[in-house]
Amino acid sequence: MTSSLSTSTSVGLDEIVERLRSVTVSHGRPELTGRMDDVQALLADTSVQVVVVGQFKQGKSALVNALVDAPVCPVDDVVATAVPTAVSWGDQPSAVLVTEFAQEETSIRTSIDPRQLRRHVTELAGETGFAGSLHAEVRLPRAFLADGLTLVDTPGVGRAQAQVSTNLTLLPHADAAIMLSDATQELTQPEMGFLRQAVALCPRVTCVVSKIDLQHQWRAIVEANLEHLAAADIDVPLLATSALLHDLAGREHDDALADEARVTALGTHLREVVREDVLAERRRSAVDDILAVCEHLMMVLQAELRALGATSGGAEVVRELEDVRDLANQLTRRSARWQQTLSDGAAELVSDIEFDLRDRLRAVGREAEKLIDDCDPGEVWDDIGSWLAESVTQAVSDNFVWAHQRSEHLAEVVARHFSLDGRAAVPELALDGTEQALRAIGGLEVVRSGRLSLGQKVMVGMKGSYGGILMFGLMTSLAGMALVNPLSVAAGLVMGGFAYRQDAQQRLEQRRNEAKHAVRRLIDESIFQVGKESRDRMGRVKRVLRDHFSAIAEDLKRSLAESVRAAKDGTALPTDERSRRAILLSRELREIRQLCERASAFTTTPPTGRELTPA
Repeated sequence: MTSSLSTSTSVGLDEIVERLRSVTVSHGRPELTGRMDDVQALLADTSVQVVVVGQFKQGKSALVNALVDAPVCPVDDVVATAVPTAVSWGDQPSAVLVTEFAQEETSIRTSIDPRQLRRHVTELAGETGFAGSLHAEVRLPRAFLADGLTLVDTPGVGRAQAQVSTNLTLLPHADAAIMLSDATQELTQPEMGFLRQAVALCPRVTCVVSKIDLQHQWRAIVEANLEHLAAADIDVPLLATSALLHDLAGREHDDALADEARVTALGTHLREVVREDVLAERRRSAVDDILAVCEHLMMVLQAELRALGATSGGAEVVRELEDVRDLANQLTRRSARWQQTLSDGAAELVSDIEFDLRDRLRAVGREAEKLIDDCDPGEVWDDIGSWLAESVTQAVSDNFVWAHQRSEHLAEVVARHFSLDGRAAVPELALDGTEQALRAIGGLEVVRSGRLSLGQKVMVGMKGSYGGILMFGLMTSLAGMALVNPLSVAAGLVMGGFAYRQDAQQRLEQRRNEAKHAVRRLIDESIFQVGKESRDRMGRVKRVLRDHFSAIAEDLKRSLAESVRAAKDGTALPTDERSRRAILLSRELREIRQLCERASAFTTTPPTGRELTPA
């Protein structure tokens, strides 16, 4: 029912776009014709990309396999997914490895055997992505994928720093996301943190409790997770599934077991709720473009009609032309301010994002130094290193999320300069991830354990006890005792123990200083590498916004120039020609208004945006 409704809606919009396109051609407006071509392509695109994300070993690959009813993504108890894998519909099974080079904007596609996918997308393939970002594309003839759904299996979060950045990079480009957390425990603090980031980057997030077959009390886990989501003010649907039960139900043709697995319910949610919401958003975007093109056309027609309605040769003609010029100058001045807004906003954005990154990483460094002061870093250095890596990754990820939100906000602010009735055309911002910068950060330097061998301990003690024996031996020798006597030996033992403890404290302080210096160097390296990538990323965002709004500004200037030209041409026509021309223009203006009304009927009030807050 919903699918047929969306299809009929798209068909109705296609008719409007086709008619409006012919009008732009007749008016000699190739830039508006190209805009209508883009709208046609947008309406024809029914693909919906759903990214499956979650912590390490939560059952992401198994869930993708269960949804498409095929063992496409490799599942293993030990070996994990290392390369994002997109699964979409195709006439024949096929698989391609794609290496993308962001700087050169090129890619290399290598066909592989789908049955050998395990060798290329898991940790068995070794380290990937040094030369560019790598992902796999798999096509299968499956009914679930026939309507345009694409499922993207991703590496688990928490296994490596670069994996977190990879997943965050995918989310802004995705139409929807599925966040997995298995039923063995409630949502953890890292999972809640990543879920907040996902909700900030992706407009449609569904939380799924996986592996309910492992936990008899999985309903209690679901209830606890709902409480966690409510406490964090995260409004996302929460579903429970079992890929194992779904696979077993398929082999045994057990419908009751399939219902218990709940994978079918998740698939229905993706098709009937998520997919339809994505298509509805595209229709809203198409309608906004249609109305914008109508405004450009009506601007010219109305200017000429006003000039044609003026008394020929009188002061009214001059007044109408002046009104048209004043309107053109007013709109020109209004749109000209966008460049200053973009320049100032971009400079402020770069400064704020860089300060936020430094502040987050320095806070991590201060926390690490507190940990070092409370322990012997030589004994727990591996644990400190793991914590530091996770904290740096979390800080960089939060900075990435906030940069994305601020970039979208800047785009909306600039777009208001071009909005004639409150609508704002905002481009899609493709932010590159931080995985290359994270890989470029060197590892934490090794801090010595500080352990001494028995011989070293004896030597330290002897060095301290020698002075005690000698000093007290000389003092007791005045009483006629030997240099080495029980008193001098006892004094030597006491002073030797004191010297050993003092040496141990000095070596501990030395290790702590070495550890702090190592942490500071890592933080400085992180700020340098990630800061450079962040500035480059913001520079690319500025160029995208500049190119997008430059094109819009050119369209507006063209429409204003056409308005003035049409008004001049209209006043120069003879009286009888002006009447015929006015009738023709009125008919065309009425048709365009009807197209606007028809297009507006296809859209609803868009959802409100999220509040802009730092992560």
